[in-house]
Amino acid sequence: MNNLGILLALVTAFGYSSNYVLMQMGMKKSKNDPGVFISLFSAVVTIILIYGIYLVYMLIGQAPFAPFNWWGIFFFLLAGFVTAFLGRTILIHSIKRIGPSRAAGIKNAAPIFTIIVAVSLMGERITPLAGVGILIIFSALFLQARHDFKQTPADSSRDKKVGMFLACGAAVSFGLGHAIRKQGVLFYPDPILGSLLGTLFALLVLVVGEATQGQLGETIKRNFKQLNGYYIAGGVMTGIAQMSFFGAVMFTNVSYVSVVTATEPVMTVLLSSLLLKKDEKITRRLVLTACAVFVGTTILVLAG
Repeated sequence: MNNLGILLALVTAFGYSSNYVLMQMGMKKSKNDPGVFISLFSAVVTIILIYGIYLVYMLIGQAPFAPFNWWGIFFFLLAGFVTAFLGRTILIHSIKRIGPSRAAGIKNAAPIFTIIVAVSLMGERITPLAGVGILIIFSALFLQARHDFKQTPADSSRDKKVGMFLACGAAVSFGLGHAIRKQGVLFYPDPILGSLLGTLFALLVLVVGEATQGQLGETIKRNFKQLNGYYIAGGVMTGIAQMSFFGAVMFTNVSYVSVVTATEPVMTVLLSSLLLKKDEKITRRLVLTACAVFVGTTILVLAG
C-alpha cells in the first residue's frame, strides 16, 4: 500500500501547487480581496460533493463504513483549524506579498516539523533506504530555494519581510497539521470525512471571525457579487489535495507523505511558467531539481 500512499502524496502536491498559482491569478483580478473565504467555501463544496458520492457507495454496500471514533473527530477538527484555516490563511497572505514560488519554498520546511513529531511522538520509523530518498528530496529542494533567493534582488521592505515571516508561520502550521491528520485517520480511517470535517471547521472559524468583526455580510456580498473563477478553482484544487493527503497517510508514513508533498515548489514554478509566463521561467537548474525529486520519490516507493 506504500506505493498508493506516495501516489496520493504526489496528487496532493499537484493540488496545492495549482492552488497557489490560481490564487495569485485571482489576486490580479481582485486586488483588494485575497480570496480566503470564497476559496475555502469552494473547497468545502467540492469535498461535500465527493463525500456524497462516496456515501451512496457505502449505503448500497459497495464500500464499508469506518467505525465511529470521537478521538478521530477531535483530531480531524484540530487538523482543519491548524492547516485549512490557520496555515492556509497565513500562506495566502504570504503569497500576496512574496509570490507563490517563494512562499511555497519557505512553507515547505513543514516536513521538518512533521518528521520530528512523527518520529519522537508517534513512533514512526524511517528505514535507511527511505532516509536516502528523503535526503535527496530535501537536498534538491534546499539547493533550489537557496539559488532562487540569491537570484532575487534584495528587498528589505517591510511588506517583503512580513511575507517571509508569514511563510515561516505557515511551515510550522502545516508541519504540525500533517502529523495531526495522521493521528486522526489512525483513530477514524475515513479520509474524505476527515478532510470534510477539518475544512468545515476551518470555514466555521473564519465565518465566526468575520462575524465578530462585523464584516461577514460585506465579505459574503463581495465574494458572491463578483465571483472570481480563479479563487473558486483554487478552492476546488485545495479540496482535492486535502482528500488526497488524508488518503496518503492511511497507506504510508506521514513522514514520507510530508516530504513528497514538499515538492510543491517545483510543481508551482512549472505551473507558473505555463500560466504566469512573465513571472516564472523554467531553467536548467529547475529541471535538475525536478529530476532529483523524481529519483528521491522513486527511492521512497522502493523503500516500501
